[in-house]
Amino acid sequence: MPNQENRTLIAFFYLCIGVFALICLAPFVLAVSGSLSTESRLAAEGYSFLPRGFTLETYTFMFGSKAEQILRAYMTSVIVTVLGTVCAVLVTTAFAYVITAKGFRFRNSFAFLAYFTMLFSGGTLPWYILCTKYYHLDDTLAGLFVPYLMNVFLMYLQANYFKSIPHEVIESAQMDGAGHFRIFFRIMLPLGQVGLVTISLFYALQFWNDFYLPLMLVSDEKLYTIQYMMYYMMANIQYLASGTNAQISGVTIAPPLESAKMAMTCLTVLPIAVLYPFLQRYFVRGIIVGSVKG
Repeated sequence: MPNQENRTLIAFFYLCIGVFALICLAPFVLAVSGSLSTESRLAAEGYSFLPRGFTLETYTFMFGSKAEQILRAYMTSVIVTVLGTVCAVLVTTAFAYVITAKGFRFRNSFAFLAYFTMLFSGGTLPWYILCTKYYHLDDTLAGLFVPYLMNVFLMYLQANYFKSIPHEVIESAQMDGAGHFRIFFRIMLPLGQVGLVTISLFYALQFWNDFYLPLMLVSDEKLYTIQYMMYYMMANIQYLASGTNAQISGVTIAPPLESAKMAMTCLTVLPIAVLYPFLQRYFVRGIIVGSVKG
């Protein structure tokens, strides 16, 4: 049983963590409140934790003419996130297995080549030419995830998990006639599942939040992801709001600029915000265990 001093210390730590959690939650609450506020009161009175003049006009404005595009962008983001995460995890774990396989004579060379890319980059222009002129990834679904198929940091993280697996297990499988293909899928992946979950979450967040690849490689609106669609819509709203007020056919248009920013934040963050509390423990466990093993 903890003594009184320990209980006081634990209570103090929980209090600090609770305050920190509220501070982290405050921006998202302000975003939700701002998206449900009227533009006039938001501009006059600023943001608050409760909506100022509760209204759904901002969401009506956004979904009025772009509902089909937004839903298609959501579907594209889901497809890219799922397909990209599966492919990236497979490539990353396969490379991690190669550089940890003691029977592979060039594993140190492959590890150095991967590490070298963390220190030096060819630049944006050579990367763009390579993706468009040689790999022909422009205006394709593959272009939204293929350039991100391996994160070197996550590869080394998974390699640490593989190094923690006793080599005797692999040797026993080899003595029973198992090849590298069977060892990888039947032994390494099941025993390294904590690492798999960790890097899968990182990759899923990366693919969901990314708008750089659509910006650089996509011009077809049918391939816009939700992140890039929100960026595109925000640019249009800012254009309409430029100057004092926009006028079309004598009708004054005052688009909800500030509340639209908050609504777009909610639309893009909400799926991750709902899932993250259930998956957060894998982040902590995966990073800590993966960084100290090996």
